Amino acid sequence: MATAVSNESFDQLQHQLKQLLGAFQSQHEEADRVAALKAAQNLVNALQKPQDSVYHLAYSPTHAMCVRIAIDMDIFTTLTERNRPVSLDELAAVRNASPILVERVLRILVGIGYVGEYDTRVYVANTMTRQLTDRLSISVIKFIFDVGMPTLAKVPEFLRRQDYRNPEGATTGPLQFAEKIDESLWTWLPKHPEYLDSCNTFMEGDRGARPSWLEWFPVDERLLCGAQNDAETLMVDVAGGRGHDLAAFMARYPHVRGRLVLEDLPHVLEESTVDAERIEKQPFDLFKPQPIHGARIYYMKFILHDWSDEENHIILTQLAGAMKQGYSKLIIEEFVLADRDGVMLPAMWDWEMMIFCNSMERSQSHWTRLLGAAGFQVIKFWAPPGDGQGIIEAELK
Repeated sequence: MATAVSNESFDQLQHQLKQLLGAFQSQHEEADRVAALKAAQNLVNALQKPQDSVYHLAYSPTHAMCVRIAIDMDIFTTLTERNRPVSLDELAAVRNASPILVERVLRILVGIGYVGEYDTRVYVANTMTRQLTDRLSISVIKFIFDVGMPTLAKVPEFLRRQDYRNPEGATTGPLQFAEKIDESLWTWLPKHPEYLDSCNTFMEGDRGARPSWLEWFPVDERLLCGAQNDAETLMVDVAGGRGHDLAAFMARYPHVRGRLVLEDLPHVLEESTVDAERIEKQPFDLFKPQPIHGARIYYMKFILHDWSDEENHIILTQLAGAMKQGYSKLIIEEFVLADRDGVMLPAMWDWEMMIFCNSMERSQSHWTRLLGAAGFQVIKFWAPPGDGQGIIEAELK
């Protein structure tokens, strides 16, 4: 059989994978796991014939489509709850669906490893089946598919009409083109409650299985050491959604003193269930002056990538006006794009940002320029383990 690479190249790929697997098995480090996964994917790519690779790519949207249908059909929930082999007819009966239609969905789910095949037209739950009963994973699929996919299909046409200029502006992007609207995602979503709920839950689960920054960033040394007395504000979670990140900080450091403040739009704060005795809720608009002055930590996770450079200049300038020179820290948790040898997750996320917000992920040099123009200096870029988002530690100049 003809192959895409030589036997020598196969040997090199196999040797590399074996070495990386050995490192991961002995150390269990996230960076080793991601490197081994990339090596395994390189080996799979080498085994794939180029023509077949094109066909697999072209037909791959059916994977996400069938997962989305299966969520609506309660296939993952039924298999998980019954915890035994379940026949096709049983699965179809849950939604009074046509067995032949359910079987067509299951062919894909079995093929991508999201459902186990116990016997002919008999299925069982596996690890991925159970994962798709998790509310965070469900919301990721729903939000990306329901809101993002219609826009994604229109991006090539949108860019043709833009003469392939990189687009910017919260109200002039692919989403507005596809939905025929003239408002930003953030004002459009509240008019669609089902989308808004998926979005807010998606924000809770957007870290996936990647380790929290609290596990690897030197919080004690860089942030808690030097924090002032109990009456001062310790941390402001700027546009922090339902408050899941601030709650995680409080759980990790239950004995630290100082105010913890969650800021976001009023309709988002209404959904927050964080400990109201410990975490204050502050209605807040990113484009208006920061109301909490002199805090030790201003934390922003996946906020600035929602906006263009021009819009971010306004956001950061408003924030800078509230920070205390030589004391306040700006902690930005975002992807920092590599200039070469980048991993796929941030690269894919970059396109999702165009789809939803007409914005982007940024490289180190881009972040440095953006922050510098707003009066900040980057103290350090902290690289995450594996392929997760990093931490940008910044202060006022």
